[in-house]
Amino acid sequence: MTQQEIIRRLLDRYDYTQTECDGMTRICHSLLSKHRIDHQPMLGAVSLHNQKVYPHFWIDLPSGERIDYRAKMWLGDNAPHGVFNSKDFPDVMYQGNPIELEVLSPTLFKILTLKIEC
Repeated sequence: MTQQEIIRRLLDRYDYTQTECDGMTRICHSLLSKHRIDHQPMLGAVSLHNQKVYPHFWIDLPSGERIDYRAKMWLGDNAPHGVFNSKDFPDVMYQGNPIELEVLSPTLFKILTLKIEC
């Protein structure tokens, strides 16, 4: 199993959460930190053609891959989703800076990942 598959398996199951990019990035950061997977949280902007989202949070991996489960929320179906190689999306531009995030407490993690039935 590749690292990308391991990360996908770890993170995909939280895609259902009622979080936007900041909350989802914090969930992913907490899980990756817990499993000691090297990563870098980022804050900046993401754009596709004439659409731009700022502020936007995502995670960069040392391999050049990116983690973003919320770009599609704002940019539509042509935006990447999940764990992906940024080279596969040449029209999607990420501009940002590395940031430090604290790992979520177990209580806050549980709250952010509650399944809400509507």
